[in-house]
Amino acid sequence: MLPPRSPKLNGHVERLQRTFREEFYTRPLPTGVRELQAELKAYLDHYNRRRPHRALGGLAPLEFLARMQEGSVPQGVSNVVANYTPLT
Repeated sequence: MLPPRSPKLNGHVERLQRTFREEFYTRPLPTGVRELQAELKAYLDHYNRRRPHRALGGLAPLEFLARMQEGSVPQGVSNVVANYTPLT
């Protein structure tokens, strides 16, 4: 649940939901819960490990995080880190 009066957070949620709608829910999905969970787990793995993200300079989120920890964040995306506020 999002805290009240948090339009910046809602925008991120809306964008993620759009991505899921366009990339995950457009394909045929299994009807069983276990199979659906397996499909979702596979998609989340792809999303976090292999899918390039424009806002992260074309890196996948886990690759971006690894580079951020090394101090070698690509040019032009350091403002993403500077403006990042973790959810609490």
